This record gives sequence, C-alpha cells and structure tokens, in this order.
Amino acid sequence: MISEGPDGSVNGYFKKKLIVSRPLGNGKTLEKYKNESEFVLVRALHEGTHLSKIKDLSYLTLKNFRYMDQIKEPTKEDKDFVLFALLILIKLKVVEEDGDQEGLLVMGRKKTRRDSESH
Repeated sequence: MISEGPDGSVNGYFKKKLIVSRPLGNGKTLEKYKNESEFVLVRALHEGTHLSKIKDLSYLTLKNFRYMDQIKEPTKEDKDFVLFALLILIKLKVVEEDGDQEGLLVMGRKKTRRDSESH
C-alpha cells in the first residue's frame, strides 16, 4: 500500500517488489529521510560495528521484510526502519538508487485536472 502525503511519497523496491512506502510533506522530505539514515549509519560505525555487518544486517532486513507474512500491519517505525536500511545500502553503493529491480521511486502528488482541460 502506498502512503501518500501532501507532497507525494517515496517508495522503496527490492527484488522487483514494493516493500516500503513513506509519505512526503509536513516536514518529511527525501533529504530528511536520507539524513536520518546517515545518522543511523554513523552511529553504528561509532559504536564499533563493522561496515560488512551493517551491509549484511541492512540486506537481511530488506529480505525478511519482503518475504514476511504480516500478522498485523507494520508500524510507521517499522516502515521507517526498512526505508533507512534501503537508504543505507544505497549510500554504501550496494543498491542503485534508480535501479530497475531495486531502489527508490519518488512520486509527486497527483494533480487534479482543471475545468479547461476536461474537454
């Protein structure tokens, strides 16, 4: 399900499947999501976590979320965590941001038609 905000949505794909959708607007931008994911990455590195372990955990998070049969709807924190894992893999050049099978798709809000265009 796509979560749409006032300015659209950012959608994360992994292995040709939509795995996460987060709204844009009300102070949430793609840059803000990227900054928060970089903060998580830097904090993990400062705590002594090896880069290879961060890559493995991020990849495992995406893989598990893709195949998981949900008993209940994931919370917004769960969805943010999955988006952060994808953004971390993009930052580390494991996943292409605009790849054809995995990456991000930013969609603006659909514009309504004006009366003059409906003819």
